[in-house]
Amino acid sequence: MDLLHATAELASRLDRLRPGVLDGPPPYPSIARRVAAEPLQDPAALVVTAGRLRAEVAAAELPAGRRRYLEALLVALRCRARLLAGDDIGYLEQVRDLFGVVPRRSEPDELHEAHRRLAAVLPGRGPLAARMRDHRAADVVPADRLAAAVAAVVAELRGRTRDTLGLPAGERADVGLVGARPWTAFTRYRGGLHSRVSVATTGRVRAGSLLPLLAHEAYPGHHLQYCRVEIASARHPELALRLVHSPQGLVAEGAAEAAVDVVPGPGWGPVAERVLAGVGVHLDGPAAERIERELDLLGRVRLDAALMRHVEGAGPDAVLAHLSRWLLVDDDRARRMLDFLDHPQWRTYPVTYAEGGPLVRARLAAAPDGPAAALAALLDTPVVPSDLVTDGGSGRGPDRVGPPPAAGELLRTPVSD
Repeated sequence: MDLLHATAELASRLDRLRPGVLDGPPPYPSIARRVAAEPLQDPAALVVTAGRLRAEVAAAELPAGRRRYLEALLVALRCRARLLAGDDIGYLEQVRDLFGVVPRRSEPDELHEAHRRLAAVLPGRGPLAARMRDHRAADVVPADRLAAAVAAVVAELRGRTRDTLGLPAGERADVGLVGARPWTAFTRYRGGLHSRVSVATTGRVRAGSLLPLLAHEAYPGHHLQYCRVEIASARHPELALRLVHSPQGLVAEGAAEAAVDVVPGPGWGPVAERVLAGVGVHLDGPAAERIERELDLLGRVRLDAALMRHVEGAGPDAVLAHLSRWLLVDDDRARRMLDFLDHPQWRTYPVTYAEGGPLVRARLAAAPDGPAAALAALLDTPVVPSDLVTDGGSGRGPDRVGPPPAAGELLRTPVSD
């Protein structure tokens, strides 16, 4: 068995012990069937397997990019196995091993400046939190128009993605509404260039955030990522093995976060305004784009809250107060965020948005051939965060990236505003 198939076998065994390791369908059905028929493996034994495979990858005569990619996946899988075996791993070590980055806290001045810019664009007078609350309430898409609004925006994004990046023949994203969920939206890849994108109705979807949300999930976000990976894996077979909690996963979330910067690109607000007007939903597009830009910058406060909680030992009340203050959300929404941050499987995941987004945006901004060509290359080749820093500049990204020295349903968009 070659090293890629052995790594996929390890991932399948871990996914059987704790579903949610694999991102999408198993890449090798024959391995998945065999693993499903065998007795459950001891996680401690899988820790040893991951270490052995990483040493073999390091010693193998592989292209440098493939070696880095497989090593990064094996570091993440070893960490997952250690957690399942009951090892006490610190939060920062988990983030480093799973995602290949060391997270940073937001600079207070950055947050204050984002609040100042929000105050300049939000209507009304008085405290910023109250004005944001009023804006969110007024911006909610009426329930009886949400399905039509989602369909219209997806159709617009699909057409623009086809014209900008191209779409493979036969691809399909089925987008629909679902009821109460602990997330705003998620994409599940079915294989065969087919995804199911679900939008939760209980999230009170806002008109101003709808186009960025669907760009993240569908076109040119996660759905297109899956499709291009399925095709590109013929040239780069390691792409077929996708892990949720991995450096590749951080790059994927970063690319989805940056999707709206490519399609439609800057000036997307008027596009959203025109499309939504066609289904009877009012939106001030330019103002919405300015507001969402600031809310996106404030989004890394979720990572700050995770670091407060799991590194500094802050209690729930302090974390809730921090989330409410900087994200300008009410107590109920802050508690839902805290539940996500405290979830054993998802507590490290905020780093994918907070650090992945800036890394990818820096790469797209620096690309000599433009952001569309850079995004296409990013989706079609094996890339880990250290590649972006080495080749594209770190922008506002993490302090250090890359693997450490030798010694069910996928949540795609967490609860937000």
